[in-house]
Amino acid sequence: MTDDAASDDATSNGTPRASRRRAAAGGLGASVGQNVRAERKRQGISVRELARRLGVSASFLSQFELGQSKAAVNTLFAIASELNLSLDELLGSSVEAPRPSSERRPALSDKDGAAEFAEYLTLQNGVRWKRLADTPPDHHVQFLLTEYEPGADSAPGDAPQRHPGDDYGYVLEGTLTIEVDGTTRTLGAGESIHLRGDVPHRLHNLSDELVRAIWFVVS
Repeated sequence: MTDDAASDDATSNGTPRASRRRAAAGGLGASVGQNVRAERKRQGISVRELARRLGVSASFLSQFELGQSKAAVNTLFAIASELNLSLDELLGSSVEAPRPSSERRPALSDKDGAAEFAEYLTLQNGVRWKRLADTPPDHHVQFLLTEYEPGADSAPGDAPQRHPGDDYGYVLEGTLTIEVDGTTRTLGAGESIHLRGDVPHRLHNLSDELVRAIWFVVS
């Protein structure tokens, strides 16, 4: 029996790219996990092998693919890097396959191209992401509302996140502490920052209040 036998449905080499896959149920977290599973299998990588590359357990990775476990922000970016996926592919952004109407509520009107995305992707350590637009894949950008609970952390201190592209952040409320290659900066409401994705960085909330920020991730 292979590593995938207990948790994966059989697929062929014709499995669509992860960016074309949508979860039928289970929320955004389950959808991201299904995207990871589909692309991992398309590339012929076992659960054990991908887990080894990521430095996580095979059981955790299997549960994440099934939407039963949450990943830290740095782990999510590491998965994207190992599978050679952009963030929009990982999250499932696609103009060919828009979200079902049951998963979104019009903010203005459909003809205006505006929609409010009700679901958050809940990550480990008190971090939440909500997509604010279903951007076309060729735009290579994710437009996100991010929330950090008190004590929330995007990555362990000894494993800061790194990823292709750049980050642009604007704090709406609260105080966000950002470590960039050993240098610490604090951002309050109304302040913004640009980060190079390939430079090790870590975002955390050292306060006792919720932090909310708008974030653009450009690959």
